[in-house]
Amino acid sequence: MPDAACRPTPSEGRTITSSTARRSKQRRARALARRAGRRLRARLLAGRRPQRLALGGAALALLSSVVVLSTVFSVSCPDGTECVTLGDIRRGAPLPAADRVLDRNGALLAEVGGPLRRALPRERIPDLVADAFVVVEDRRFWSHEGVDAWGVLRAAIRNLRSGGLEEGASTIPMQLVRTLWSESLRDVGPWRRKVIEARTAPRLIAELGHERVLTLYLNSIYLGNGLYGVERAARHYFGVGVDSLEVHQVATLVGITRSPELYEPRRHPDRARRVRDVVLTRMAAAGLITEREAEAAASLDLDLADIDDVARAARTRSHLTAAVRRELRRLAPGLPFGTGLEILTTIDPDVQREARTAVEAQVAAIESGRFGPLEVTPDSAAPLEAAAVALDPATGAVRAWIGGRDFTRSEFDRVEQARRQVGSLVKPFLVALALERGYGIIDMVSADTVPIPTDQGSWLPADHVPETRLPLREALVRSSNRAAAHLGTELGLEALSGVGVRVGLSGHVPAVPSSAIGAFDASLLEMTSAYSAFGNGGARPEPYLVERVRAADGAMTWERSAAAAPDRIMDEATAFTVLDALRAVVDRGTGAAVRAAGYRRPAAGKTGTTNDGRDAWFIGLTPDLVAGVWIGFDTPGAIVEDRGGGALAAPAWADWMSRLEHVAPHRGAWIPPISVERIRYDPLTGAVVAPHCGVASRRAYHDAWVVAGRYDRSTCPGTGVLGWLERLWQAVASEEPDSVRRRPPRR
Repeated sequence: MPDAACRPTPSEGRTITSSTARRSKQRRARALARRAGRRLRARLLAGRRPQRLALGGAALALLSSVVVLSTVFSVSCPDGTECVTLGDIRRGAPLPAADRVLDRNGALLAEVGGPLRRALPRERIPDLVADAFVVVEDRRFWSHEGVDAWGVLRAAIRNLRSGGLEEGASTIPMQLVRTLWSESLRDVGPWRRKVIEARTAPRLIAELGHERVLTLYLNSIYLGNGLYGVERAARHYFGVGVDSLEVHQVATLVGITRSPELYEPRRHPDRARRVRDVVLTRMAAAGLITEREAEAAASLDLDLADIDDVARAARTRSHLTAAVRRELRRLAPGLPFGTGLEILTTIDPDVQREARTAVEAQVAAIESGRFGPLEVTPDSAAPLEAAAVALDPATGAVRAWIGGRDFTRSEFDRVEQARRQVGSLVKPFLVALALERGYGIIDMVSADTVPIPTDQGSWLPADHVPETRLPLREALVRSSNRAAAHLGTELGLEALSGVGVRVGLSGHVPAVPSSAIGAFDASLLEMTSAYSAFGNGGARPEPYLVERVRAADGAMTWERSAAAAPDRIMDEATAFTVLDALRAVVDRGTGAAVRAAGYRRPAAGKTGTTNDGRDAWFIGLTPDLVAGVWIGFDTPGAIVEDRGGGALAAPAWADWMSRLEHVAPHRGAWIPPISVERIRYDPLTGAVVAPHCGVASRRAYHDAWVVAGRYDRSTCPGTGVLGWLERLWQAVASEEPDSVRRRPPRR
């Protein structure tokens, strides 16, 4: 058969069968052994369970103890503190340091947001300074790894003998731990603190190295008066950088380290001199200087800088510095505040200083009762407040910012954050709108006593101007409420409402007749910025405070981009025509207190007073500045009965500008554009007086700039029969008909 060769022989078959059976038996035996082993292990484990649980509990307790001890004897950065972690240092993060706010000239205005420190790279710190600190503070610094064993032994023996903590054996790395994590160690006992320092210092050396630890120490060591680091202390005590210190000044700085309060050189010069001489002796013994150099240095005075010359840093934040931060958070939200940023602002120190002086003087005068009794006593829980701001009208750069009387009492910023009714400040913009709608600046307008119908019923504001018709310019100069109300209604309530958006107000101006007399809210910054258009040919630049920001190492962090073209909110002729009317406000209108206070330079402006005298405003312009002053209570209430912006705010503005005459240059005067011309007019009738006309007796005419070609300048008013009758009436009238001159301004 074909497959016979494939069949196994009987002997082969037996072999295969027996081999298979053997393997099967082996598998069964192994399975039985495994089962038996598992049962045995289970029995054994059951017997050991208490021991295993005990061992597990002990291990867990040991681990927990290690974690607890590690936490107890470690440093951390508490929430809300200026602190840097070891990981941050390893990555090269800057040390916490106050941000330096500079004025427009680069001089220091304030240091805020962190410790008073100016960190320098090692190459900018002289070797003599570094070596002097090592010799005095930790002479074996380069040979130990964070903890000086010999120093610890010596301190332990001395402490055991005294029964207290007489000597700490602190090395430079240990002092660095104490300084960098001072907040974490503030409430820690002395023994625990020493353990933490001794535990952490070796990590600093291991991870950073001796050279970098020494640099950190020189930039971190506390040297009194809130100063950290040798550079900031050198500038405070000696008025120079650390790289310009003399030998005796270096020794003084090192000596202060031993006890910054005890050896403060201005308060305790004799102590500071004695410890300086000890340091000089050690420096000579270590070979840093010669014996002769040490003797010469010891014979010198401390050579401290005049405290006024080193510009003592303002540790307290102000409304200005808070405003700077708000602007930067808006424009550059990623800036690392509190790392020694150098912030160049637009502030003019002279304008800022004189603003503060003038405002404080005026508020003191108001509180003294010079203008009448205060409606609220000055020592109440809500004192009289004031704010002032000044801008460059051409660029919008802020030159002064006074957000209130006392930042520590109230951080609320009355320049930017307060929104109050603007009152008559709106009237120049209403006049500008009228000029664009076809009115002339001396056209007659209604100041009628007939109420204006509204959805809530008839309405008419109170007024101090008796005339029922008068030229538009005179209505602005004398701040007629009725004229403004009628004019606003005639121009259209929607157009009136649009004025707010046009001039840059962030709030809504209601489309109601009362908006024509300022019954809406705005900030002092917004209104002052809007007024800049009158002095800038109709263009309103956006106000700003910051020019650029540099990091602590000098790298440019943020810089203002090229300024965009200012928003043109009115044409040049309109702006100058209204500006000229605002000059008349200062010369003879509601802002005449400016001239009465003695300010004689070119000036224009407008007063503002709200219902019941709750807010007193004055915004004025010079050829160099546009500046606003506000006085009032945070909770709106009357200031002084029957007194408003003309009496209360305008004198402060005048005092401010007068003080600047001696410190700030002036451009001189505004230059009229070619699209305007000068005329003479009758303030009662608005009639234009030709240049060749004689001036009638007992009549006061005024000059004004008007849009060129608007008025006929070839005729003389008062000619013919009507003119003869008018002159006859003037001759027999018992009173001067020019009410502009005989009625003192109130608003």
